[in-house]
Amino acid sequence: MEKKYCDKGKHAAPRWLVYPELSAITMGWRMGYGEHYRMNEPPRSQEFFELFPQPQNWLFEDKKFNSPRGVLLGFLWRDYGKPKYSKITGDSIVVNDFITMEDEKEFQSDSLRFKSIEHMILYSRYFSMVRNPADEVPIESLRIFPVPDEERDRWEEFKYTVCLNACYCKIMNDEELKEKLLATGDKSLVYISDDEWGGEENLFGFALMELRDEIRRLYKNEDLIDWEYTEYLKNAYPYVQHDKNPAEDPQSPEYQVVRTILHGSSRYVRDIDLKEGLAEKYEAGQILTERAFVDATDKIGGMKTTHRYLILSQFLKDFSQFEQGTDWGLHVGNRDSRFKVLDVYAHEGKTQIVLLHLPDGFDEAFENTTDLERKMVAELREEFAKTLKMDPVAEVNTPEWLERVSFPIGMSDEGEFF
Repeated sequence: MEKKYCDKGKHAAPRWLVYPELSAITMGWRMGYGEHYRMNEPPRSQEFFELFPQPQNWLFEDKKFNSPRGVLLGFLWRDYGKPKYSKITGDSIVVNDFITMEDEKEFQSDSLRFKSIEHMILYSRYFSMVRNPADEVPIESLRIFPVPDEERDRWEEFKYTVCLNACYCKIMNDEELKEKLLATGDKSLVYISDDEWGGEENLFGFALMELRDEIRRLYKNEDLIDWEYTEYLKNAYPYVQHDKNPAEDPQSPEYQVVRTILHGSSRYVRDIDLKEGLAEKYEAGQILTERAFVDATDKIGGMKTTHRYLILSQFLKDFSQFEQGTDWGLHVGNRDSRFKVLDVYAHEGKTQIVLLHLPDGFDEAFENTTDLERKMVAELREEFAKTLKMDPVAEVNTPEWLERVSFPIGMSDEGEFF
């Protein structure tokens, strides 16, 4: 049933309980079936978020693996991705009686569909280690996919997180499994298998225990949800509420994308003596394309030049290991990289131009300016003033380095934007 009003004292369900298979930053909230609910969802108060906390895998802005490459299903539930549980204590329950990793009942994560938890884990491993991965790969091929020697440590680092998120996607969308898991109470859960998921490591068992805690946390106040009104909002004509600005809505996918990129980016600089008038051409909010490779350094100190590009990026590649006879701390961005100008700030005769390196295909999420960006700009201005009092870093003030980075970003030497 559905109705067009919410009972007094109750709330429309949070989106992560309405469509738990959709991640925080999926475009499914914008152009998929989650768009109707997101657009019709009523404004949320601080009280609402206290009653209905976001899932752990939605709170990932300051958490990442020690790797420059992304990990499919790599949203950490805590720093470093370590299991919450590591020991079997007291009475225990063998979970094989109601769930195994090979159980086949199709479920989805964003736009991807999987036959089992094992299928999802193996596909994540494959996807995260292969250039141009295929959308569909037979599970038999995934099982024999060889993990390259140079990737083994990385797989060990993220395999538990992938397992945890796979369990979340599977069980949050299966009421029968959810009830069986919760019925285990607080007992230790043991998975019987000869691989890394059972045995002494018991990673699957520990993941289920951690998921059990999370489900209880998410559904603690389920009795305050008006599911009939929620059903109405899922199916009502979207865009009923036109006063919502996605850039200021913490629940919107745009806001989630901006938060993830801002808080997950490292800082690099590129000092330059820009020609007169070029810096004034940059405007906050502008989105630029740089046609050439973008060189920058992670060595940040005082300035000898007149201008500094401060680049916030998750996508510059570390090339310092390939330097010969230099110590530049060289990092390089790909050709046709996209940047958003966050700030142009002059202080004591020096100018800092802040550029945010954008992920491919997400320009639209950055078209508006968020409170996150404004807060970041204020912090970066304070840091810039402090940095100017530091000594310049000698290695990145040599003629060779300054010549290497002597062209402006996003425009020609004459100031014409690409």
